[in-house]
Amino acid sequence: MAAALLVLAFFHLAIFSRLAFRRQEVEPDRDRPVSVVVCGRNESAALQHLIPLLMDQDHREFELVVVNDRSDDDTWDILQWMRPQYPNLKPVNIQADEKFSYGKKIALGVGVRSAKHPHVLVTDADCLPTGRDWISLMAAGFKDGEQIVIAHSPYERQEGLTSLLERYDGFTKAVQYISFAQAGFPYMGVGRNMAFTRDIFFEAKGHRRHRQLMSGDDDLFINEVARAKNTTAIADKGSYMTTRATPDLATWFRRKRRHYTTAQFYRFGHQLLLTLLPTARLVLWATIFFLLFTGHPRTAMIGLCIELFIFMPICMLAMRRLGAGAIIWLTLPLEWLFLLLDPCIYLSTLIIKPQRWK
Repeated sequence: MAAALLVLAFFHLAIFSRLAFRRQEVEPDRDRPVSVVVCGRNESAALQHLIPLLMDQDHREFELVVVNDRSDDDTWDILQWMRPQYPNLKPVNIQADEKFSYGKKIALGVGVRSAKHPHVLVTDADCLPTGRDWISLMAAGFKDGEQIVIAHSPYERQEGLTSLLERYDGFTKAVQYISFAQAGFPYMGVGRNMAFTRDIFFEAKGHRRHRQLMSGDDDLFINEVARAKNTTAIADKGSYMTTRATPDLATWFRRKRRHYTTAQFYRFGHQLLLTLLPTARLVLWATIFFLLFTGHPRTAMIGLCIELFIFMPICMLAMRRLGAGAIIWLTLPLEWLFLLLDPCIYLSTLIIKPQRWK
């Protein structure tokens, strides 16, 4: 228990506390030219909602590159119809080819190559900005010469168990990767809300090193090129990009399984840290219950009080910074659930390899 408390003290007091207790507001940079790249496949309805919101951003100079990735709906027709209304809209079309099968990686590369500005901001067609300052707040991340900006992309709130699990999982993951980046250990970002320079994208060969994988190219791109000196993490509430909720529990499980397939490609130090955190949590709770049931309640209460009155409040405050709302009051039972659920999902990927990719 003492060893687990020592490990958790490092994570909570040295890393997560940065997000929990530091001021996160950012001064928008409205002057930096930015290319916004959106990739979508059969997302006609979503793009009709997203494009007007992006065009209404309070930013002086930007273009919107929308990549129509082999859609078989009316996406391309809609883009052509909207183009006269928005002069800075730049549609790019990728024709379907039966000889090749690929995911979002190729579309993103095409979009970045089509961008005219050196700073590129990317998101997905099924996302929506939380305000008119999204572009300017993300652009502010480049102010000190950084080449990578990572930010939060929460899932929209809906009723039901799937939404609860998805949102809690998304908030806890965001607390980790944003706090780690702020502490100088950037290890991942989400393609729904990140920015980078064209130079660093093409220096990393634009995801080509990860094309054999079904997913996780955004994670691995950041893991490969992000360092303390070239990366910044934005946690201002105006920088969030809300993501469409997963429709059902089975789809959420499939997405979770796909994400685990990339873990083995992280840098070794990151793998070690990310394994150490849940292991320490599991050991802490296991030893607390063991001590309670073997006649050592005073010792167990030491670990329980440190967890409930020091570590957990730090996590709850960090999640609140990211807009978690009332879900933070369910942190304890949800932590227990994911301590059991995550290993089961990971083991399932070792037994049956994920085969689905949008």
